[in-house]
Amino acid sequence: MDRYHKVSDLKAPGPRLRAGGEVDSYCGRCKLMLEHTILAMQAGEPVRTICNTCKSQHRYRPHPPGQGPAPKRSRQKASGTWAEAPKARPPKAWQEAVAGKDLSRSEPYSPQATFETGQVIMHGKFGLGIVMGTKPGGKIIVVFEDDTRLFVHGRGQGPGSKGSEK
Repeated sequence: MDRYHKVSDLKAPGPRLRAGGEVDSYCGRCKLMLEHTILAMQAGEPVRTICNTCKSQHRYRPHPPGQGPAPKRSRQKASGTWAEAPKARPPKAWQEAVAGKDLSRSEPYSPQATFETGQVIMHGKFGLGIVMGTKPGGKIIVVFEDDTRLFVHGRGQGPGSKGSEK
């Protein structure tokens, strides 16, 4: 047997990945699998790349969206797990708020208008809401079907404000 080997016999098969090297990655701007230059490596894998076509920098994406393994999104701290996400509010508050209310008689929401507790409002983005209370500084607490939000009111003499009526 031959004890002497060529250096080429000792190299690992396949492409050698290193910072500054080339790798195929999915480019979110170009929407294609293209050749990228590796900017950063972690544990022998590329983590940051730059597209050689459009020059945009992004994380390494070995597969187009919807193909290949799903990316790992869950992380843990060294001392334990991350705090849990807040739980969704039950629709109980909405059900209690709309009990006995005539939802067809809603007032359009405007920061200039003044609202009272129990009033039904129509917000352009969030839809129907019930004013549950007020806070100092000209703010109202409004419960919607999906969540409770804080809005300003009484900020000037607009067309819907009660102070403009004479």
